[in-house]
Amino acid sequence: MRDPPSLLRLAVAGTGAMARYHLVRFGSIAGVRPVSCYDRSGGRSRALAEEFSLRPCDDIHALLEPGEIDAVSVAVADSQHHEIAAAAIEKGIPVFLEKPFTENIRQAEHLVELQARYGVPVMVNFSKINYPAIRGLMVAAGAGGLGRIREMELRYQQRWLGSTVWGEWWTNPRWLWRISSSHGGGGALRDLGSHLLFLALRLGGAPAGVTVESSIRGDRSTAAGSGYSCDMNDTFSMEITFAGGAVARLQGSYVDPRWTNRVYACVTGTEGSAEVSAEREKDVLFLRRGKGGRPLRFAKVYSTYDAFVEGLRSGLPWEDFQPSAGEGLAVQKLLEGALS
Repeated sequence: MRDPPSLLRLAVAGTGAMARYHLVRFGSIAGVRPVSCYDRSGGRSRALAEEFSLRPCDDIHALLEPGEIDAVSVAVADSQHHEIAAAAIEKGIPVFLEKPFTENIRQAEHLVELQARYGVPVMVNFSKINYPAIRGLMVAAGAGGLGRIREMELRYQQRWLGSTVWGEWWTNPRWLWRISSSHGGGGALRDLGSHLLFLALRLGGAPAGVTVESSIRGDRSTAAGSGYSCDMNDTFSMEITFAGGAVARLQGSYVDPRWTNRVYACVTGTEGSAEVSAEREKDVLFLRRGKGGRPLRFAKVYSTYDAFVEGLRSGLPWEDFQPSAGEGLAVQKLLEGALS
């Protein structure tokens, strides 16, 4: 692996809302400079480049020019993840990759194989672990603070498809592609479910079985003529059994009228339970042990963005970047089984 750079030059693949967030978030870290951006559309890449003073690219190999960048963040549609990440790994460029890892198991296995061959850091951005309370839950459960995990209730609930809370979704590609196989979308299951599956696997260990139900409940008639297929699920439920005996029940929706953007987790073990309901407040965990319980408020001490940069600067071995490519593959295996 190359010596860590004093100034980390970052390329960003994508020009949508998440790519913009990457530019702002990484750009706020001292010693990180976004230098270039990519989109298949030259017009979109030039527009974003002008806004953020970047070098625009509409060819992925031009973006990944050796010697010009030190890392790349990938925030494009799921259908482009594999192509861009594979090209970067083969050039020895560290990759920060939005979830879900890839579109299918074959692509995910290929990226894991490439990473092992070239020894390049890859981090998958399961970003809900950046919530202080979710991080606290993972630390407490991982350290045995709840005893042996028996049950998990994990939910991710949104309502944008049944409302205009985030604008007229039927006119905005940011939302349309998520429910459209024509544009690489995997619906709520792949979008929201990947976050929940990562957490379930971290806490539960090796899965032994999975069942899933997914459906279309929201009205999509306003999107007629949009050019998007709007044919993917907006609601799902899953149940996972683990080799260690735990059971996880997962639910997600784009059309739950009760919540704008809520992540809920309740983990029960042999010695206690921990519950997080994160929408407005993302730092409060309710811990129960015995007959008593109390809320705990956690400070913001972890970010996948900061962890990626710090790992590169400190020369962290490629195997130790987490969430890892291997974890991305593990999530993908459950997603593909559910989506097929």
